[in-house]
Amino acid sequence: MASDPKKLFMERENIPRLLARFAAPALVGMLANALYNIVDRIFVGQVVGASGIAALALSFPCMLLFFSMAFLIGVGAASRISILLGEKRKRRAEQTLGNAFMMALVSSILLWIVGRLYFRSILILSGASETLYPTAAAYLSIILYGVIFSVISFSLSCQIRACGSPTYAMGSQLVGAFANIVLDAWFVLGLGMGVQGAAIATVISQFFSMLWALSYFWLPRATLRLRLHFVLRPDLESIARIFAVGTPACLINLNFVLVHGMITNASSHYGGDLAVSATGIFMSLDSLLFMPAIAISEACQPIIGYNYGAGKIERVISTVKMGIVACTAFYLLSFALVMTKAELLVMMFNSSDKALIELAASGIRVANIGIPFMGISLVCTSFMQGLGRGREGLYLALARLGIFLWIPLLTLPKIFGVYGAWGSFPVSDIGGSIVAGLFMMHTVKKLRQTHAV
Repeated sequence: MASDPKKLFMERENIPRLLARFAAPALVGMLANALYNIVDRIFVGQVVGASGIAALALSFPCMLLFFSMAFLIGVGAASRISILLGEKRKRRAEQTLGNAFMMALVSSILLWIVGRLYFRSILILSGASETLYPTAAAYLSIILYGVIFSVISFSLSCQIRACGSPTYAMGSQLVGAFANIVLDAWFVLGLGMGVQGAAIATVISQFFSMLWALSYFWLPRATLRLRLHFVLRPDLESIARIFAVGTPACLINLNFVLVHGMITNASSHYGGDLAVSATGIFMSLDSLLFMPAIAISEACQPIIGYNYGAGKIERVISTVKMGIVACTAFYLLSFALVMTKAELLVMMFNSSDKALIELAASGIRVANIGIPFMGISLVCTSFMQGLGRGREGLYLALARLGIFLWIPLLTLPKIFGVYGAWGSFPVSDIGGSIVAGLFMMHTVKKLRQTHAV
């Protein structure tokens, strides 16, 4: 096993080339993943109008709830699989994979039940007005049927990357994104089904993504197999390790559910339905601008985990440095794009409502002032996940999102209105990145001391 070049490239290949090998397909895959919501809002915004965008924005927190569980399982299992493969423990890695699949299946069923019982409350807490609620409910009631597909496909994509096959993981997201574009055009434009058509298109697309991800583990070249006896036989140690590492990623996304609800509530309270529509556009573009850098940081995780398991600490540190440089470079380009072309970006969603275009463009510029600093925070999260240190990752998540985002969201809107809600993001981006940078330097120093020859 140690002589297999397919498994040894993780600890021998040049770091920049290795990171590019993982980041390029992850980048495409993340952009494809972002297109799920963006394409829905573009079609609905151009056909239904501002109220349709607002309705989809109000449904987004419930969809983020699905992804929170997918992140917990996907990130937790991927970190463990990377380390086990670095240690040449293939059977334990397959056991982790099987248990992760079982967790995804069970949790998605529970999420569907909870969603069906409480989706009205979720929409109301998100700030749905009497005029927007019926449209948002029509969209969300259909989207709920895709929860099992989205949780399984996303979590498996993380684990496929950990197996050293990032291109195949990208394929799962590309298949779904392409299907969503085609089906949105058919259902929304061709058949005139409005938000219901967008929802049906999303569910079908997520099903195709799940099938693609599952197919990897039956390929002859697959690093690991998804074995039924591991799926049906829970292992408490594997489950505990998945939870330990994946919980911070889950909490970050759960926190974002709350944050999204707080922002849409503040938008509704201080700016009405038009501000909710503007927030929906901002959040869509935010995912588009953030996803590529998130892909770069996530590409670092399997490289860090494998080389940490193999005891190659300097390769771990080199990966962290290269990841920060790449993420920061991308965010500087995103910053320049937002500051100079915000109106054009907004017009992708609605090109006729001048008030909406002006409000959304101003909000996007305010919210992205701190984006150049975010690379440090993102790579630090992947660093902790790669080392299998869930507790430290949780502390950092609570610092950035709990302290630096909640407090501004609770105070700034009272002073600056809807712009105060958007202005909370730069406070979080800058403050959280300072804390992450200091923590990362301390961790690197301890790693070097521990593994010094």
